[in-house]
Amino acid sequence: MQEAVERRLPSIPHLVGSVVTVAILLGLGWGLVYEYAIKTLQENLPVHLQVYHSLSPTDPRWIRAFIADAFDVLIIAVAVVGTWWVLATIAREAREAGKWRLYYRSEEAKRDIWLPRLTAWQRIQHIWMMLTFIACAVTGFAANAHILAPRTTLLKIHVASGILMGILAVIHFIQYTGEAILAKLRGENLMERFPMLEIYTRKFLRNLVRGLLGKKMEDVGKYDPEQLFEYWGVYWGMAVLGIPGAIMLLAGPQALHGILWTMHTKEAVLATAFILMVHLAYTHARPTTFPMDPTYLIGKMPLRRALEEHPAWARKMLEKLRLRPGREAEPRPAEAPAAPRATGGGS
Repeated sequence: MQEAVERRLPSIPHLVGSVVTVAILLGLGWGLVYEYAIKTLQENLPVHLQVYHSLSPTDPRWIRAFIADAFDVLIIAVAVVGTWWVLATIAREAREAGKWRLYYRSEEAKRDIWLPRLTAWQRIQHIWMMLTFIACAVTGFAANAHILAPRTTLLKIHVASGILMGILAVIHFIQYTGEAILAKLRGENLMERFPMLEIYTRKFLRNLVRGLLGKKMEDVGKYDPEQLFEYWGVYWGMAVLGIPGAIMLLAGPQALHGILWTMHTKEAVLATAFILMVHLAYTHARPTTFPMDPTYLIGKMPLRRALEEHPAWARKMLEKLRLRPGREAEPRPAEAPAAPRATGGGS
């Protein structure tokens, strides 16, 4: 009898659920993109063209208009590429719908080696970021639309969650910067020590292209292109959204002639649209993991999946297991973590 992971026929409920969920996420994302990027670009571009023609590039009004238009173009471009990426993933995985969700519940999964992927502290950071981001996004857009609660209440929650997110960002930056400095002083290879640096390699670009073409990516390390892009995107977001937000908290929304407000709001649209259209759709709603990839909760991934999705990382982990068997040994059936069966969540 073949194991669930080797099934050739897709699980119809998982496939249908994936397609419907992705359609909803893409619809929400494109609604946001239309309202805050496409529509505003159409309305503002004629006026902004006059601003570009009549004012100097050093004029705050020129800078504010340029930032708004550039962000709108960027938001639309990310939405287009992100949509294509997700649709290509669905097309590639449609024939294997339900693959990993069924495997996680199989007897073979209990006998598999579960590789440590996220530490407890990393999982805490992820949940911390997830909750504060949701709070910021909901209260920010609700305050702008004057819905859900009084604007003052929404803004208080928005500011509080933004401060908590900023604290996390500072802690994370200090931790990893310190670790990188120490690793460099010890003569360690930073690329091997910190796999998120793979975004600066040619392999990242090759796998990005292969993913967009709906092809299987080659020799993926710990993180695939979407995961790498999203990790570094947080730094971009903290710089473009967080810093202006902190300054406006102290100096008001009109600080720097409204330039900071434009940066803050446009980056909020970009980040929220990306989370909806790419992160949730690709990480959780894709056919093979729908309705949720439990890795962000249990912190481990079965070897069989790792060898398919992150082969380079899986081989390195196996080498570490052989060198240090006492640290992570193959679990007995009773030790294998059970995949949560509840739906929802983010990673």
